[in-house]
Amino acid sequence: MTMRMNPRWTSATVSFIFLAAIATILMIWQPWVKITTVNVDAGNIPSETIEKEVGIKPGDYRYQVFFQETFLEQKLKRSNDKISQVKISLTKSTVSIEAGEKINAGFLKKGEQWYQLDSAGNQSKINQVDGQGPIYTDFSSVTRIKRVARAVSSLDKPIRQDIGEIKFAPDTNNSDKLVLSMNDGNTVYATQNTLADKMQYYAGIAAQMSTVGIVDLQYGSYSYPYNGS
Repeated sequence: MTMRMNPRWTSATVSFIFLAAIATILMIWQPWVKITTVNVDAGNIPSETIEKEVGIKPGDYRYQVFFQETFLEQKLKRSNDKISQVKISLTKSTVSIEAGEKINAGFLKKGEQWYQLDSAGNQSKINQVDGQGPIYTDFSSVTRIKRVARAVSSLDKPIRQDIGEIKFAPDTNNSDKLVLSMNDGNTVYATQNTLADKMQYYAGIAAQMSTVGIVDLQYGSYSYPYNGS
């Protein structure tokens, strides 16, 4: 004997499941929640400019961002030709926007493949380097590469292009030590966290040197010849 399910019970069950699914989606989506914070990391581009071009600000609602991140990223790239890559993410009531300028912050080689770095340290495949930026060597941390790229991109173009190589070279005295080989023949010892600030003084220091040598910017700002005399 075959038992048949009550049609009313079946319909009610389907409706309940449907409503439960909608409720679950709404709880995850939370479209009624207002955005309280917009964090922007865009190098030299003002945060206010990025917020305006994306069209998202504190006080807007989550539904204006949730599942629309890709659309907003493309919108920003279309409206600002200085931007090479952008990443937008939504966490609770906070929107984070990371945008990389089309500044050549240097080059990185992984295996046989060369990559060019923008101002946020984003990597784009290229066939060969053009010599218009430093080559990064001995870096194993993507986070460190991004931080150094941001520092380099903040420098004036002549200084950026005078850096031939940036080597991550920690020692017992400085776990964040960087060694910069300059195209003018000098070598710079620097610290990752102060690279952007200290390198602003490089041109003035180099102009006062009677011969090429070491420019130590780790804990102060001084120089000496390679032979130490």
